[in-house]
Amino acid sequence: MPPPPPATSPAPAAIRLGAPHPYLRTHGTKVARLHLLDWIVLALLVAVDAGLNLIEPFHRFVGEDMMISLRYPLKRNTVPIWAVPIYAVAGPMIIFIVIYMKRRNGYCFLC
Repeated sequence: MPPPPPATSPAPAAIRLGAPHPYLRTHGTKVARLHLLDWIVLALLVAVDAGLNLIEPFHRFVGEDMMISLRYPLKRNTVPIWAVPIYAVAGPMIIFIVIYMKRRNGYCFLC
C-alpha cells in the first residue's frame, strides 16, 4: 500500500470541460477593443442629449384666434389607435421570429 501524500502537496486542479468562459480578466481588453466604437458613439449621444437639455427651446405665442389653424383633427387616413401596438410591437416580433426560425440561429442575426 502506498504511503499517503504529504500534507503540503497542492490539491489537483478542477477539470472544466468545454470552451473557456470569456472572463473579464482574461478577455477584457479584447472585448473593450471590439466595442470601442460602440462606447464612443454612446458617449457622443450622451453629450448631445446633455447639450440639447441645456439649450432653451423656442417659445411661440399662440393666441386664441390662432388655435383654429393649429388643431389637427382626426382624418380617415391616420393610423387608428388599435393598430399602433400591432405595427409597433407585434409586427417586428413576427419578423424577428420568422427570420430566427428560418436561420435557426439565435445568436447571429445576419449569419
